[in-house]
Amino acid sequence: MVASLLLVGFAEETVAFQPYGAVESIRQDIGLTYVEAGFLLALYPGIGLLATPLGVLADHTSRRVMAAVGGLGYGLGLCLFALAGDFWTLFAAVVVMGVAGDAMVRAVDVALVDVVGDRIEPALARSALLAAVGDLFGPLLLFAALGTGLGWRAAFWAAGALMLAYGVVLASQPLPPPTAREEARRPWRGLVEVVRDRRVLVAGLLVAVVGAFDDTFVGFAVAFLTTDRGLSPAVATLVAGAGMVGGIVATAWAGRTRRRRVGLRPCAVLLLAGVVVVLVVPHVLAAALGTAAVGAAVNLAWILLEARYLTLRPGQAGTTAAVVEAVGQLGVLTPVVVGLLADHQGMSAAMLIYLVIAVVFAAAAR
Repeated sequence: MVASLLLVGFAEETVAFQPYGAVESIRQDIGLTYVEAGFLLALYPGIGLLATPLGVLADHTSRRVMAAVGGLGYGLGLCLFALAGDFWTLFAAVVVMGVAGDAMVRAVDVALVDVVGDRIEPALARSALLAAVGDLFGPLLLFAALGTGLGWRAAFWAAGALMLAYGVVLASQPLPPPTAREEARRPWRGLVEVVRDRRVLVAGLLVAVVGAFDDTFVGFAVAFLTTDRGLSPAVATLVAGAGMVGGIVATAWAGRTRRRRVGLRPCAVLLLAGVVVVLVVPHVLAAALGTAAVGAAVNLAWILLEARYLTLRPGQAGTTAAVVEAVGQLGVLTPVVVGLLADHQGMSAAMLIYLVIAVVFAAAAR
């Protein structure tokens, strides 16, 4: 049962890449404008914010039903995407994928907390490691579909079949039901209690800080190394890839049940050191080491923060996660600010935003 829950990261990351990786093929095939394509890509993760009540629902309903319906719905959304011939069908598919995927993840997270108990950190690390494998498998799936001439739709059909199969697996698992105490608590009263808990809001702000470095730092680091350090795009991309390697190594280490426990403060210090090295030391090897440090720090911080807020309020893991991640959406504003500053002051000045955020994280982490 635990293995099926840990696979959620692999399944989600494998299919989540497809709309982003195939965006130009989709745009040309269906005749979308770049504005329409950009709107769909923004809607895909953004719909999760509107689905915040699903976190509350996960605390009060059958996790097996919710996870299975979410997985099957996600699969059907992917199949609808594969069939789409116009913008509005794509819009409907993205909404279904976003809402169903959020329901699946919320239910699985709550069930995982109930099943593994105090071993939540290594369990989340193993799930994150499988998600990293999904990060690699997703592009390979799309590459195979495009490279063989089958086209982007074949990748979505395959991803849909994968998610439908995972939904069936979840439906067959005896996931723990809500306790009598959880069922007795009124959902909206519980939500108000969580929102009023200062610890939850602090966790959300920390998630926003860490989220500012999730993927977007790598993208802007490539731009910085290309424009300000004179590296070729290929070399800069290879250097940035060290961040993924660092993240995978750190996640694998965190998944060990017998290891020295580490807090958020060392992660924050490592993150700050990595950013400083990338921005200050003008050498390709130093840049690679810096991005590896950032990748390792971000992955470890994610695991620690998720373990913290999922267990912060016993019996309200779903509601707490929903509120924390809603507050954490503030982190998506970072690339907008960095981009605006880069347009007016250049990449070197813009990258200082990440340095400031890293300093704040190091000062606030406990």
